[in-house]
Amino acid sequence: MRRWMAGGFIGTYLLMLVFGLFSHALGYKPNSHVGMYFLVWDMYCGWCGYELRHHIIAQGDSGQYYEVTPPPWGEFVPFGSAERHHYDSSAAFTGTLAAHILDHTDHEPITEVSLIEEAWSKKYNLPDSIYESRYEAPNKKQSYFRTRLLLSSDGTIRERYFDWTGWLSHQAVIDNPRLQKDMAGRPFLTLQGVQRVNHSTTRKVP
Repeated sequence: MRRWMAGGFIGTYLLMLVFGLFSHALGYKPNSHVGMYFLVWDMYCGWCGYELRHHIIAQGDSGQYYEVTPPPWGEFVPFGSAERHHYDSSAAFTGTLAAHILDHTDHEPITEVSLIEEAWSKKYNLPDSIYESRYEAPNKKQSYFRTRLLLSSDGTIRERYFDWTGWLSHQAVIDNPRLQKDMAGRPFLTLQGVQRVNHSTTRKVP
């Protein structure tokens, strides 16, 4: 009886592994069920070598800039020390968030809202003692800032740009002469997502 149970367990385990490999290789319903996470091989899925933070800045009629986030009523921190709006890596809800905060705060008329993305290498997150031991230099964090979105005061997206990793990938492509030659004269189609929301005391940025 034990031998049958052991054989059944081993056979089931191997079948699950084969099905997971099949699903991953052919893209057959890899996300159809939460249990697929345990079958489909996705080691380091979504991992990035850079830490990202989002800064939402509003510009008033006078030219004064205001820091929109965190909101004056406090920010929700779901994990670790980062506020919730930093987890919106695709910037899908930036317009809704900004419009909601602007609707519930006092300020001059807003002409434009910008999403500024800050990126730095995750190696700078190491404790100073470990960083200095590994790199034999002081831990001086180097951040990179890029404009990710330009929006109107009601959250409508006006312009969208690459995120940091997308921009690095783009630079890697256009810096390759062979790829430039392959792309020359070939048609391509670009899609720009458009998001509109009906909604989003702010603090002045010195």
